Amino acid sequence: MIFSNTDIKNSINSGNLIIENFNEECIRPSSYLLRIDYKFLKIKEGNEVIDTKNDDTTIFFEEILADEKGMIIYPGEFLLASSIEKISFDESICGDLFQLSCYARIGLQLNFSSCHVAATFGKNNPSSITFEIFNSSKRPIKIYPNVKFCHLRIQRQLSPSSIQYNGIYSGKNDAMPSNFNRKPAK
Repeated sequence: MIFSNTDIKNSINSGNLIIENFNEECIRPSSYLLRIDYKFLKIKEGNEVIDTKNDDTTIFFEEILADEKGMIIYPGEFLLASSIEKISFDESICGDLFQLSCYARIGLQLNFSSCHVAATFGKNNPSSITFEIFNSSKRPIKIYPNVKFCHLRIQRQLSPSSIQYNGIYSGKNDAMPSNFNRKPAK
């Protein structure tokens, strides 16, 4: 069952859902719009192979801080950013990320495969959501911090999770690159 705006507010009031830095203007009929923060991680150019069994990929990124003038993403560039909001789900709900169509229509791709937010994500420690951003267009695209960036669609599970999310991305306040030493992709 997908949450309506009423369900989202009721879940916040009951404590099943925490959205730190909540903004009433971000509520939609069946989603909450997450806003993008000012700190970006840009993947560096180079020929070093990223080992998906062993590398902490933090070394392959450089930090860039955007301001109200925005940041340009050039064709073919890949960036990580995080949500301003910090999210916490209880055992009964999970979520999915969907990009805003205005960005899709200009070739900006967002979280093209890692769009699921598991039940108990951020439990006891509300956490930001990492956005994966790719410019697949033939033109530079300027984006701005603090703007509505993607839908968080929240859903009720048929039954509460009996295990806790123990992924490495929960409990973070900033965008986080992959760490294949700790990620269960082995």
